[in-house]
Amino acid sequence: MYIANNETVSASRGILDFMPQGIRRYMYGVDLDGAQEIRLRLDKPLAIHYADGCFYLVGRGKLSPLPVSALRVTRAHIDEALEIATSSSVYSVRDEIKNGFLTIRGGHRIGITGTAVIKEDKVSFIKDVSALNYRLASEVIGAADEIIPLILDGTRIRNTLIVSPPGAGKTTMLRDIARQLSYKSYRVSIVDERREIAALCEGRSAFDLGFSTDVLEGADKASGMLMVLRSMCPDVIVTDEIGAQEDIDAIEKITQSGAAVIASVHGRDARMLRRRADLERMLPFFEVVVTLGKSRGAGTIEEAAAL
Repeated sequence: MYIANNETVSASRGILDFMPQGIRRYMYGVDLDGAQEIRLRLDKPLAIHYADGCFYLVGRGKLSPLPVSALRVTRAHIDEALEIATSSSVYSVRDEIKNGFLTIRGGHRIGITGTAVIKEDKVSFIKDVSALNYRLASEVIGAADEIIPLILDGTRIRNTLIVSPPGAGKTTMLRDIARQLSYKSYRVSIVDERREIAALCEGRSAFDLGFSTDVLEGADKASGMLMVLRSMCPDVIVTDEIGAQEDIDAIEKITQSGAAVIASVHGRDARMLRRRADLERMLPFFEVVVTLGKSRGAGTIEEAAAL
């Protein structure tokens, strides 16, 4: 599990700035340290999820495990929240919205559900938004302490795959791996397609990524990894949520070039990946597999081994 005495930066950094005024005034005084999600569902009670359960906003600064008399989310709340998150320009972030999320300052992500607008057999937008899920980003300094010795073979970085179900801390782990390798003077390039690992704002990260880390944000993983390989001469490339065949093709080229890759993939464990023909092909490119889970809370290192 993440080391107990690690420095954990509060997940609540700046999140109230993105709440509608009618909700924000009730949330002042609520302790958001340790909060994982804030869910706004149309006509339903506002829910805040912590590691030890779900709580509802029942008054100014007051939470209850029961939804009785809890603040209910209105259409005006959701519309105002979207206006704040998009800086009053929904059109400017259409590409993010069609993927079902927005990334906001502080590295937080807002998941979006509603009615999908289909164009040419693909989702082009989400209208009539019915729910927003504020997934709160946190920074755990030292999260990778246990696995850094496995990743480093002398001065060489081993290709490492982080296997994790959703919400088990894979992005937090990648962030700390990048930080630790950077402070050891390795040249780290982060390809951050979903704008979660680094969460850049005006070119600056919301997190400590070390002094020798470069970030390419917004590009798709496959082309982004090859781009930084050519332009930044990295010792290691870090990226999140691989799985497409284009990603695997790029990883093959990178590992053959001499640079290392540290990446994550959704899954329960490496054995499950071997049962998927589309993912089994990538396993031989990795030398270390780390499995994260929630058996002792998010971020539990269930298994870590060199192959």
